Amino acid sequence: MVPSTTVHPCLLVSEILVNIFAEVNERDEEDAARTLAALCRTCRAFREPAMKVLWAHLGTLVPLIRCIPCVKIIKSKGKLQNDLPTLALEREMSSSDWEIFLSHSRLVLTCGYYVSRRDKHPVLNSPSHDIGTDILRALSSPPPSSTVFPHLRKIRWTDSRKESIRFFRLILTPALEFLDMSSITDSVYSVIIPSINDACPSLRIMHLPKWPFLHLPNMFDKWPNLAYVTSGPLADATIQSLGRLAHLASMDICLHKLHDIKSLIENPGFSTLRRLVLRAYNINLVTAFMRQVKSIHLREVKCYLPHGTTAAGIQEWITILLDRCMPRRLEILEIEDYADAGAEFPDQFTLTPDTLRLLSRFRGLTTLDLATACTYSLDDTTLTQLATCWPSMQSIALGTHWGWRQQSDVTLKGLLSLVRHCPQLESIGLVMNAVTTDITSQRPGGGVRRPKVTSLNVGDSRVGDPLAVAAFLSDVFPRLLSVDAFNHLGGRRRPIPAAKEHEEKWKEVERLLPAFSKVRAQEHPPVGPRRKAFFLEELYLA
Repeated sequence: MVPSTTVHPCLLVSEILVNIFAEVNERDEEDAARTLAALCRTCRAFREPAMKVLWAHLGTLVPLIRCIPCVKIIKSKGKLQNDLPTLALEREMSSSDWEIFLSHSRLVLTCGYYVSRRDKHPVLNSPSHDIGTDILRALSSPPPSSTVFPHLRKIRWTDSRKESIRFFRLILTPALEFLDMSSITDSVYSVIIPSINDACPSLRIMHLPKWPFLHLPNMFDKWPNLAYVTSGPLADATIQSLGRLAHLASMDICLHKLHDIKSLIENPGFSTLRRLVLRAYNINLVTAFMRQVKSIHLREVKCYLPHGTTAAGIQEWITILLDRCMPRRLEILEIEDYADAGAEFPDQFTLTPDTLRLLSRFRGLTTLDLATACTYSLDDTTLTQLATCWPSMQSIALGTHWGWRQQSDVTLKGLLSLVRHCPQLESIGLVMNAVTTDITSQRPGGGVRRPKVTSLNVGDSRVGDPLAVAAFLSDVFPRLLSVDAFNHLGGRRRPIPAAKEHEEKWKEVERLLPAFSKVRAQEHPPVGPRRKAFFLEELYLA
């Protein structure tokens, strides 16, 4: 019987072939490009669908530029090993050169573009060549009535050379939805920004540089669909235009100064906001900005403060946040500062139980990280009261990054109570007093087990008997492999007495954990189908 040579009708449908080739591209990561190139040459039916997948997502413009016949490679004459060869033109681009380039560029949907290795964006593939300025100038003058990237949806731009500005403007098309300019310099940024306003009405995601001050009062009104914004300092009027966006879901901005606080408070906005990240000099700028936010959809709030904060500042920040969002819906709450507490420690830097109890109203929290210069007035009872309000908590860190710098009133019993009331915990950071272990030696955890926890941060916790503490931890956390102690405490931070001694004891705890983990695994063998049947048989026989 002669085998049929007729192609199945399904393989003649372009959409089906695109899906098949996209799956090939996902699974065959190392040789995906070669495989797709081979499919392009297999037959006419495969050519266009395979080309779409092959050119849809580019890490750099280099593969596209190397398709131009008149492009040559100039080897680097630098002495550094990382110097890259440069792409340059041998002659002016002809109409046939443009035809080849445009036949491929029309297929590009996303592109991350760099000029050299020093401009490399961390999430993209490493570039293999630098792009010469003569190529940029040539590509900036396409044939009349032609669009260079008609279907481009997403681009990361890192070229800060003035020769690239004109070419960049050609890339700004009405279809563009994602634009990342976070790596370009201020001089180029100030020239490019006005070009974006009318050219990209479909923008949904925008990442702007975080250092220059931006003063364009109605800038964001041009992009009604904008949902995600990352930016440097903004003028008050620009912040207000940002707050009027109807679809804004995520915002990450720097706060330099807020001159017209009264106007901001009188015109609250950001009603659709779900994620808010603020980077400010101090907590006062954060609280002033938070008075303008009013969103029942807020799920995530993060603050980064180079100049630190005080306990009173944190209390005011939490109080305002409770008023500006729906507390039960907030899931992630983080604050981090980088300043020393100074001579006023601990008087103005102690988070009292009353301040901490404000956090109990955020009953939907899954992540809580308070990495500030403040210490804590916290004991087992207060910790238990807080834990009962956080049934969904998965990650908690209370001051372990810098340490409490004084003796904690939280004991291992408090830790046990925390994990008992928070069954979904996976990551824990808590300063404790583990000098005395007033817990039974038979089953230290009392039956409470959290196998998801594999690491524990104890900051500058005190510890007594490493053997007893390791036995307790291995019972509660049977897969615990590492204990992080005293690792992040800066030189300016006030160390606790006998810090080196406690640090060595925690290292001993960590060394004992693997042996205890093996013993715990023998105590609690996995219950499979056969083991369950054996249990039932024993039950019936009894």
